[in-house]
Amino acid sequence: MKTKTPSQKSQWAILASVAALLLISISCSSDSEDQLPPPGAVRCEDSNASLAADIIPILQQNCAVSGCHVEGTGRVDFTVAENIIQFSSAIRANTQAGTMPPPASGRSINAEQKELIYCWVTAGAKDN
Repeated sequence: MKTKTPSQKSQWAILASVAALLLISISCSSDSEDQLPPPGAVRCEDSNASLAADIIPILQQNCAVSGCHVEGTGRVDFTVAENIIQFSSAIRANTQAGTMPPPASGRSINAEQKELIYCWVTAGAKDN
């Protein structure tokens, strides 16, 4: 009986891994995926986040402050509602990641505020 060389063993291991991944991906696919709620919908199911009542006050306190997101800084001016709506995805991404407001600013957004921003953007970043 002929023994397999190490390179033959690794080729079989790779082949087995690829076959296993293919089997998993086929078994996990489903025609019912289009029936799933959009990402964040369940998380934000009970949220009524409002631009005027929730988002603007958060940004005014933490972002639209002297030297940051105001007119004349070269950054997006978050004192303008249209800018907030236009850059809502970036606002969500940066607040969720904890990069905005920057830690060195001494300002912070708590978990509840992050959730309001996330849900408002997920719901379409409406001018409400």
